[in-house]
Amino acid sequence: MTPITFTWTPGWAGSADCTINDGRSEGRAHASYISNAPEDLLNAVTRVVLGARMVKAQFDGEPGAHRWVFHRYGDFVDIDLLFLEDGQRPDSEGQVIWESRRQGVDAIARAVIDGFDRVAQDLGEEAYRKRWLSPFPRTDLEDLRTAWRDTLPLADVPPVDDSLDAPVNP
Repeated sequence: MTPITFTWTPGWAGSADCTINDGRSEGRAHASYISNAPEDLLNAVTRVVLGARMVKAQFDGEPGAHRWVFHRYGDFVDIDLLFLEDGQRPDSEGQVIWESRRQGVDAIARAVIDGFDRVAQDLGEEAYRKRWLSPFPRTDLEDLRTAWRDTLPLADVPPVDDSLDAPVNP
């Protein structure tokens, strides 16, 4: 399975674009500083990781809104990305602009964490603040990272290397 990828690209004057790609198709969403878009997305993915069955996050734009809808089924998630002319309208009035089915919870968490880690590394948190007009969502990112680490299946945890405790012969 092709790994899912996510990018968050702050523009200027409080705007950002994001891209999500599941190897089959790509979704794009625009956000404005008028909403807490990065925090909302990070919190939504955190809730999915912690077991929530259905979660939404919304990016308000100027104009319109992009709404992320996550449906969790066991270890898998279906994602719908909707565009709504008016962000106050129900999902049923939105246009599905991207969808992905049966993505692993782990894969989604990794992709979003990697996407925001790249922003912090490549752009830096101070430049992020200047572009997005709000602080980098460090606390929300670390909350997601902690939830993801705490819920990893034991099979994903590397085995302990007992040889490290063995005495070293000179």
